[in-house]
Amino acid sequence: MSTLNPSGRSSARPITGHVANDVLGFYREEHPDYRRVADLVKLSKEDLSKLAKVAKASVRFDEAIPTAVAERLREIANIANLVAEYFNGDAQKVGLWFELPNPILGNISPRTMIRGNRYKRLLNFVLEAREAESAALDTRRKRA
Repeated sequence: MSTLNPSGRSSARPITGHVANDVLGFYREEHPDYRRVADLVKLSKEDLSKLAKVAKASVRFDEAIPTAVAERLREIANIANLVAEYFNGDAQKVGLWFELPNPILGNISPRTMIRGNRYKRLLNFVLEAREAESAALDTRRKRA
């Protein structure tokens, strides 16, 4: 099924193409280990309070986690798992990917993008990179 993306170009991205498998094992009984997600990306309670627009004192990682914090961490877990698919589940490489400045992102790190509340832009970057990689693999297979 082809759809139009925000730029008006046709996109063959499936409706679930933005949802990753749990490659990094964040989820237990359908709930993510929120602390592991924050630790992987090296986000502090202060970072999370700003992202979720809640008081720093209310940021916690147990069953009383504020809804907005949980939502942001699930979004981040999804990006981490999408990236982990590329790195064959290597959490160390995924953590490094979040930490290092990326030339394609204007020499800022994915973590900095998240801290700047640019999650959606980062997700789109990851999805477009995955699509480009997939297209390149398809082209190589056809030539072989």
